[in-house]
Amino acid sequence: MKLVLSIGFVIIYALNLRAQTPTENVEGVVSFISSQNVYIKFKTTSGIAVGDTLYTFHENQLSPSMIVKNLSSTSVMCSPIISYKLNINEIIIAKRRVEISKHEIKKEKKDSVLEIIDTTKLSENKNLLSHLIKQKISGRIAISDFTNFSNTPAKASNVVNYSFSLNALNIGGSKFSFESTILYRQENGQWNNVQKNIFKGLKIYNLNLKYDLNNNTFVSFGRKINPSISNMGAMDGLQAEKRFKNFFVGGFVGSRPNYNDYSFDINLFQYGGYVGHNVQTPKLNMQNSFAIVEQTNNSKTDRRFIYFQHSNSIVKNVYVFYTLECDLYKIVNEQKQNALNLANTYFSLRYRPFKKVTISASYDARKNVIYYETDKNYLSTLIESETRQGVGLQTNYTITKHLYVGAKAGYRFQKKDFKPTKNAYAFVSHNNLFKSGITTTLSGTILETTYLNGKLGNLRFSKGFNSEKTTIGLGYSFVDYKIRQAELPLIQHIVEFNATTELINKMSLSIHLETDVEKLNQFYRVYLQLRKRF
Repeated sequence: MKLVLSIGFVIIYALNLRAQTPTENVEGVVSFISSQNVYIKFKTTSGIAVGDTLYTFHENQLSPSMIVKNLSSTSVMCSPIISYKLNINEIIIAKRRVEISKHEIKKEKKDSVLEIIDTTKLSENKNLLSHLIKQKISGRIAISDFTNFSNTPAKASNVVNYSFSLNALNIGGSKFSFESTILYRQENGQWNNVQKNIFKGLKIYNLNLKYDLNNNTFVSFGRKINPSISNMGAMDGLQAEKRFKNFFVGGFVGSRPNYNDYSFDINLFQYGGYVGHNVQTPKLNMQNSFAIVEQTNNSKTDRRFIYFQHSNSIVKNVYVFYTLECDLYKIVNEQKQNALNLANTYFSLRYRPFKKVTISASYDARKNVIYYETDKNYLSTLIESETRQGVGLQTNYTITKHLYVGAKAGYRFQKKDFKPTKNAYAFVSHNNLFKSGITTTLSGTILETTYLNGKLGNLRFSKGFNSEKTTIGLGYSFVDYKIRQAELPLIQHIVEFNATTELINKMSLSIHLETDVEKLNQFYRVYLQLRKRF
């Protein structure tokens, strides 16, 4: 009850404060991936600054993924801070600052005074203010098809994804905005499951209506990922946030998506509040946020925890990102107890000692998250699991204007593992080989885990045509896996072809073909995507 009252006080207090730098989420897509940079295409980069953090959807939540290094009017060049692979046309989210110029502020204040003094000009003032709140609509519709087949008796598989996203800012010049990101997955042989439960195919990642009480305060209802506490993932229900100067405070009440099919589940009720401090300038970026969350299952406490997130670029050429989660609740011998136990922590550091050199390091320590009601049949297994720890190191070096090299290594371990997981990766890339405009990348990976040892080599060529509106690539990969307790190694020779081209009216087509070259069996993978932006 004290926690509920505290969170309620925070939300009420938040709605009575004032802010200076409102923000909004804008969507971009990955347009090109080089050996060390990721290029993102936006409708406009206004409000995005060097040093900003961009986010991707990963494991059903919005995760920090890259840092802005440079930008033009519509494109952003970023340095990734993640270990998983990004794909061409993948959705990227930026937290864009929305600022009203001093001239516009003076106009608004002047109009407000005139409105009080002379009510006959009320309609004129409304017309003037409507120009300060402009409707902006952007979105994307895409259909993609992934087919996997071979000349063996194995059945072919086919997956068709239909995706739709729409961002409508200040609808009709009002204070209402709408966001949506929806995916429908159609897989052969799964239609009966979808008929029984539509959410076996339909995935709603974002669907909410937002209302700006003023430039500093918003209230939203629906499914939304809050970038201030992005590690929480998507939340269903009511959210509110207030900014004043460099501080912000907010809260939420509702439920979390079902853990089996990502549907709406009112039985998973949750609520919480957060506070934070944010400073963003062209040369400085720092944000701290702290949240406390209560999650339930059928009205019983499932998990109670605190979350802290910090990022900064205070020191020149140094970027720091850190997150921490601590559980505040546990059940021991069927007895409910308050606790303070470290659940997860992650730290990353990127340092650029020279213009041509970038060094990155990371450390993470993660336990299995325990939901005492949801996971009550597996509690003993989860509680006994040791913390998984991992360290990573990466460096990139620009030798010349066109020549780049880089390497990274990782080490991950748990006490119960037969042996720790190790991996090492290195590459060399030239983006204008023989002055032909061809980008050539040679890379190699060595992998060692509890279950297998592997060696991978890859050679790729790509070239842009028609003012970079069309990109064509060719690649070859050699894979040598030695699976423990298996009699023979798994050796593959993989050839791939990919092409992306812009058609008409912001429509683009992507093709990716891949095959294993073997003497007896041939395996083929075909990926097609048609995308329309508006």
